[in-house]
Amino acid sequence: MALTRRGRAVVALVILAALAAVVGGGGIMYLRSIGLAGESDPGRRVEVVVPRGASASEIGELLEREGVIRSGWGFRLAAYLEGGGDAIEAGRHVLRRGLTARDALASLLRGARVEYVTVTFPEGSWLTDFARILEDDTDLSSRRFLRLARSGAVRSSLQPRGTTSLEGLLWPATYQVGESDDERTVLERLVGDMEEHVDALDRRAGTSPYELVTVASMVEAEAKVEADRRRIAAVIYNRLDLGMPLGIDATIAYALGRRGASLGAEELAIDSPYNTRTHTGLPPTPIGAPGLASLEAAARPGEGEWLYYVVSDCRGHHAFSRDYEQFLEDKAAYQELEC
Repeated sequence: MALTRRGRAVVALVILAALAAVVGGGGIMYLRSIGLAGESDPGRRVEVVVPRGASASEIGELLEREGVIRSGWGFRLAAYLEGGGDAIEAGRHVLRRGLTARDALASLLRGARVEYVTVTFPEGSWLTDFARILEDDTDLSSRRFLRLARSGAVRSSLQPRGTTSLEGLLWPATYQVGESDDERTVLERLVGDMEEHVDALDRRAGTSPYELVTVASMVEAEAKVEADRRRIAAVIYNRLDLGMPLGIDATIAYALGRRGASLGAEELAIDSPYNTRTHTGLPPTPIGAPGLASLEAAARPGEGEWLYYVVSDCRGHHAFSRDYEQFLEDKAAYQELEC
């Protein structure tokens, strides 16, 4: 049978009396130390994000870590005494540090200042993917998001002059989007996080930040297993150094807007600057948002003279080679497999 508020109060008082008896004359001091006696001494504001489904114990630990209260245990007792621990709303709450457990509970029960939803943008996402996912999971507009991301209204420090598109320059990760967020604030957060990750890398000599992201985006699209990333990056750089076309069909798929589809001869001959079979050098922009592993591979490519690679088994591993004849043999071997 669930206890009434009065019943909880009686039980809590028994517990507190027992605690006071244990600590003797220091009982009041103890209750103050866990926030169940005394008054708050409010300090600076701090934003606390309460996860969905969090228990009173978990919330108490969170508040203690953020310096809002002295003791998570005290908050748990306060929630038991006052009730309402299961009525605390998930979301972002602004509280002051130095509160008693009771005052912190009362503040939380007044409601979250900002509700939020969790949105995940996978690695390799195109701008259109970011926009679609954002609109699917929130009330924000994919059209407005894309307009901001393509017009130059929001810029990245990684962009070269003359480039307005933020393709590849948004960090793919899980975010909490609140009611106060709009398309611009979300976009600025995605841009800022990518900037931080790229700035933290030691780039390959002679490679600009934008070129690094572009190479990493191709690695992201091509690599199916972790072990291949640095070798694929090495092939890209080796071909660039020799002036060879990169021959990466993922860039053509990007130009066609057809991720993962098999491409016919006519499509592979498309007249586009993204056709790395017919154009040398890097494509005009990245072809998606690379994750950290691909960025690190582009920053520190494998050491080898490979110029070719082809899928070699049904799990997505690649075979790498230096000469075209070996590449053809590897390709033929893969075509004989029944995956």
